Amino acid sequence: MSQWYYNESGQQRGPVTVEEIKSLLESRRIHPDTLVWTEGMPDWKAASAIGEFQLSPYAPPASDPTAAIDWSGYEPSGPQARPWVRYWARTFDFLLFCLILGGGIVAVWPKVAQMNDTFFGAILLLGYNFVEPFLLSTVGSTPFKALLCVRVRNIDSTKPSYMKALRRTFAVWIRGQGLGIPILALITGITSYSRLSNDGVTSWDRDGGFTVSHQNVGWWRWLILVGSFAGFIGLMAFGSEA
Repeated sequence: MSQWYYNESGQQRGPVTVEEIKSLLESRRIHPDTLVWTEGMPDWKAASAIGEFQLSPYAPPASDPTAAIDWSGYEPSGPQARPWVRYWARTFDFLLFCLILGGGIVAVWPKVAQMNDTFFGAILLLGYNFVEPFLLSTVGSTPFKALLCVRVRNIDSTKPSYMKALRRTFAVWIRGQGLGIPILALITGITSYSRLSNDGVTSWDRDGGFTVSHQNVGWWRWLILVGSFAGFIGLMAFGSEA
């Protein structure tokens, strides 16, 4: 029995059987233009170009769940294992969250400013873990993931549910950020970086059934990121003098 592979958001999936490819096509979990390959083929081809995968004109219509699949023309570009891009996107999302929520809390309850910075930061990080899943499950991204063209989806290209995104975020918090504990975070960060660089996928995305894809980041996006960093530094300096 031949074993097939297919390209999903820039990542290779498989091996799967002919019947499984047909099932994915019929349910529209993958598109007819999806690239497929099996041993003996000189190059990858669109599934629609393979005779075995031609859909019958009498095939039943797709079921309702497939209506949520995003065929909006998104196409990954460039390298798909970009640990530093993912790191900066998440870091700046968290800093923005701290600026909005942390600043609001301090304005309402000034005594919080006297709290240990590390402890207060750990509390904010825990709080952010409930905000990111909400954004991923509703609008489909976070501010800096959108800026740096990072896309988190289920394998079938749909947005994750809140609970599924929540499990992913907590897995990142534990396995990637070491619960925000400095020394532990260094160890988990290095481990996650190595795994993503070598395997092309993190443990939480592999176990959770997620696809993280990238598009090339234009220079103006990096310029906005640098400007945001300068803004955060300026606000911190202003706050320390106040």
